[in-house]
Amino acid sequence: MNPTEISALFRSAWRPGYGSVAIDELSFLQDLIVRHRPRRFIEIGMASGLSTGFLARFMAENGGESLVSIDHDDSFFGDPTKPNGFLVPELYPGGTTDVALIKFCTSLDLETVPGSFDMAFVDANHQHPWPAIDTLALYPRMSGPKIVVHHDLRLFSKQDVMFGIGPKYLFDQFPDTHRIRSEANDGNIFAVDLNLDQARFEALMADLLKLPWSLRGALPSVTVEKIRTMLATHYSAALVEQFDRIVAKQNLNDRFRSGL
Repeated sequence: MNPTEISALFRSAWRPGYGSVAIDELSFLQDLIVRHRPRRFIEIGMASGLSTGFLARFMAENGGESLVSIDHDDSFFGDPTKPNGFLVPELYPGGTTDVALIKFCTSLDLETVPGSFDMAFVDANHQHPWPAIDTLALYPRMSGPKIVVHHDLRLFSKQDVMFGIGPKYLFDQFPDTHRIRSEANDGNIFAVDLNLDQARFEALMADLLKLPWSLRGALPSVTVEKIRTMLATHYSAALVEQFDRIVAKQNLNDRFRSGL
């Protein structure tokens, strides 16, 4: 798709309140797909399916085999009368890339999604530590270029209480050699390169998890246990122990009155 086609299709589908990527952010995603030619792509955070539909088109144009998009529920936040992913058939009627929309699934359920992924797009819960948790869940499943794109880098700067600071924390933690900040939408979208050895990645993520959590409420014990199981399955005992210590200090309801 050329820029004019992207713009026209976007404007035909987008509505105020959809909270999606911007037109120039779609071009950033397209450029990465053209450059890295992923065979398998995963999106965490489906919502309306606007980005999903465009990702499917970009993948089909560049030899991509499959796109999986997951979301934690099946009610679009911008219009609860519509299911998540409702725009996908309109934007991508079909083609050479297989598209799977998986509802009631988060990054902590990736063991139910088979295969590995060459690229990912994360646009889900922006409260810290969720972007970090999503990235930790993706790391053992990534292959090839191992590029993970995150959205809403600037979200925190628009909030009186900075609940959405997760992407900013994550971006700042990665070295310059392993992050790409786009100029699109005033620098609101970026990618990280997960081609890091596990010891270095664990050290980076351990520091990231220590930063003040910005959740609106404490994580339920069942969610904490799922995160811990994911870490114990794929990472060192030292990281699991670090996570336990962080949870004891950070996952407390009285910490969330002011956001940080």
